[in-house]
Amino acid sequence: MAAAWQEVGPQGAGAIPIRCSRNGVVTVACIDAARAQEVSAQSDDLLAALARFSGASLTGLRVVVADHAVVIPSFASPPVRAASSEATQAAREAAEGMTIDIEDDQLRDAIMRAATSSLARRWDEKTG
Repeated sequence: MAAAWQEVGPQGAGAIPIRCSRNGVVTVACIDAARAQEVSAQSDDLLAALARFSGASLTGLRVVVADHAVVIPSFASPPVRAASSEATQAAREAAEGMTIDIEDDQLRDAIMRAATSSLARRWDEKTG
């Protein structure tokens, strides 16, 4: 429900879904009465959008005032830099040597790809 709320819920801090009951009632905690009134005024539209986005069968929206209703900030992860072709080639060769004794083809391939990626990034960090 939290992912659906982030997509369709009101923007800004002060309103978070804290519970969805078995009978489909979503409880939304609001930081103060003003925010609770804003959410209540949009409750029909919010409930329909939440139901569409989450695919859940929702029957109602209950708004409560709670001083802990703050939005947890989301932080963008740093961009992953592509490894140089030299580092990738060296890492691939090293990963092949490390995984040569793994009999399961799919497991060997998955471990080799992970090792190649990790080794290539470290190679570039040390040489870059």
